[in-house]
Amino acid sequence: MEHHADRLGDHEHLKQAATAMPPCTPAQPFIDALTELVQAQADTTGFVVLHHWVEILERHFPPQLPDRDHTTE
Repeated sequence: MEHHADRLGDHEHLKQAATAMPPCTPAQPFIDALTELVQAQADTTGFVVLHHWVEILERHFPPQLPDRDHTTE
């Protein structure tokens, strides 16, 4: 149980650090993804399965499809 309490404390420290960041920082998608991942770990036994990792990353870093109209010359 002590290990779980440590994870909750770490999550609180991360949330405090994330809120201290200036708004619209270029790192915001990374901060949001990391915060969501840490919350997912806190909600489970600490192990986040791969497909959940992918869902979190795709929410914050959506894959960009190639633009067919964009050409390089």
